[in-house]
Amino acid sequence: MLLRERSHPNMLAEAETSLQAGDSERALGLVRNVLHENPSNPSALGLRQRIEAAQTQTRLVEPMLRVGQTPPINLEFRDATLKLVFDALARASGVNFVMDKDVRTDARTTIFLRQATLEDAIDFILQTNKLEKKVLNRNSMLIYPSTPDKLKDYQELVLKGFYLSNADAKQTQALLKAMLKSKDTFVDEKLNLLVMRDTPDAVRLAEKVIAMHDLAEPEVMLEVEVLEIKRSRLLELGVQWPNQLVLSPLGVGTGTTLADLRNLNSERISANIGSTAINLRRSVGDANILANPRIRARNKEKAKIMIGDKVPVSTSTTTATGVVSESVQYLDVGIKLDVEPTVYLRDEIAIKIGLEVSSISSEVKTPAGSLAYQIGSRSASTVLRLKDGETQVLAGLINDEDRMSASRVPGLGDMPLVGRLFGSQKDDRNKTEIVLSITPHLVRNVVKPDAGASEFWSGTESSLRTHPLTMQILEAKNVLDQPGRSPNEATQMRGPAVSAISVAPVIKADPSEIVLRTLAPSEVNVGEQFKVVVEMRADGEVRSLPFQLGFDPAAFQVLNVSEGTYFRQNEGQSTISSNIDSSAGKVLVSVVRNGEGGVPGDHSVAVVTMRALAAKPAAEIRLLSAAPITGGSATVVPVLPAPITVRIGE
Repeated sequence: MLLRERSHPNMLAEAETSLQAGDSERALGLVRNVLHENPSNPSALGLRQRIEAAQTQTRLVEPMLRVGQTPPINLEFRDATLKLVFDALARASGVNFVMDKDVRTDARTTIFLRQATLEDAIDFILQTNKLEKKVLNRNSMLIYPSTPDKLKDYQELVLKGFYLSNADAKQTQALLKAMLKSKDTFVDEKLNLLVMRDTPDAVRLAEKVIAMHDLAEPEVMLEVEVLEIKRSRLLELGVQWPNQLVLSPLGVGTGTTLADLRNLNSERISANIGSTAINLRRSVGDANILANPRIRARNKEKAKIMIGDKVPVSTSTTTATGVVSESVQYLDVGIKLDVEPTVYLRDEIAIKIGLEVSSISSEVKTPAGSLAYQIGSRSASTVLRLKDGETQVLAGLINDEDRMSASRVPGLGDMPLVGRLFGSQKDDRNKTEIVLSITPHLVRNVVKPDAGASEFWSGTESSLRTHPLTMQILEAKNVLDQPGRSPNEATQMRGPAVSAISVAPVIKADPSEIVLRTLAPSEVNVGEQFKVVVEMRADGEVRSLPFQLGFDPAAFQVLNVSEGTYFRQNEGQSTISSNIDSSAGKVLVSVVRNGEGGVPGDHSVAVVTMRALAAKPAAEIRLLSAAPITGGSATVVPVLPAPITVRIGE
């Protein structure tokens, strides 16, 4: 066993060499042998992951016709059969057309095209005759009727899972069903995973739609200050004279008779008079109650703040049998604040505010003996629109109470100045004011996708496409130079007498070397956005580049992936697809040149927009793997760059 484990490094080195040479099957076999003997070997596990990623990217690339070097085509067919038209195209381009048994080759068609590419000519013929195509390899194509049964038989479907970072999986499912008419979808709410099975064009469109939809929700930190100012003034001054004199006869025996009243005198009458009090009191009270809560809220979601007490209120219930049951309920008394922020793109926040300030005014006892409370309340609600960091103060919730009560001797107590000697007066004044200050601080706003990511072609009502059905006009300068052929000459095809000139395309050599580079700033700050550019230099034709970029998930967040300029050379069109796995720190990108052969050059392939999350002295970004698809049949292993180290400052 020890001897076998000692041979594992040599086997892994041999597997690495085979992978670099393009023999992924042999490399995978060697890695499997190592894992069979040591399933926990970390080097073997990492190498297997790289091999499987490269194989997956290679298998997902659709076969494309080799039509980049075919000269422009002139089609002149009037009421000709489909068999005649496709025979002429086959002789002129070298493409083999395999017809399904249900294709009506005797159907008549009329088509006139000038200076068109072979692919555009085929698309127009198929579209006008309700046919579909399936590319088998670079020089073979299957033609079949565009019927539901045939589409089920021949149309290849792709199954892809989308791990959503921010969007709700069910809402995303409804979006895809509404926009792309996708039927085969599944949602796992626990993983926030959406799985769909559809055509490659539909999956590519779904990637763009999800990238536009799966954005982090804006968040706001609300800094609130609530100040309650209370002022009380009490003045009680004067003489409190007795307000009544009670005279009553003194009874004899058991009671007083009428005869006793005849003999009343000062000795037979009792007099009761109240006490006299001098009131000299003045009291002053000031109170400031301050609450300074901070709450973080998401866009268009309510947040509540309650500062105060829960006052118990007991309720007694008597049943028909005389059983008394008592229950206790609690009332919120204090400061209650409800806020609902709405974040706009220009860093403006609209806040819907509801403020209520309540206090216990008095206690009331019910006839049953239960205790109830009289609660005073002041409330205000409004909608504000503030900028990030702007402070708004809401004031004016004032409660001013001024009460005066007096007890005076009639007549004498109403005299000025000396009237205070014949009465007592109580002046009670209470004033309360509520001041609310609110300041929104934007934590995160919506990262608006660029125009290329938010607007793209989606085909017709009956057929999804990533590019429109248009005809590219080839100028004479694009025609390949051939002996005995004038520069302005194009392949002529006329019917019914077909005079098709067969052109043998000139195949450029496969690249002898492909070098990849990654460019990024050496230092960024926390919260700053920056771009990682993946560049490629090739001396031969490359028509697709799938690659995998790794990053530190604790230090970086991938915001967007956009196309570079490499595959758009010579006015070409390209398609980009990406899958971001934030938890694993990987982003899978595939860029394909549409409709034509590959191109050489030294340009950018893709631009990955990232954001720095946390301060780190050295955070790494690495190009994990790449599997370029060349214009020919050779497999060229690219030269991968060294990892990039980025310093993230505060």
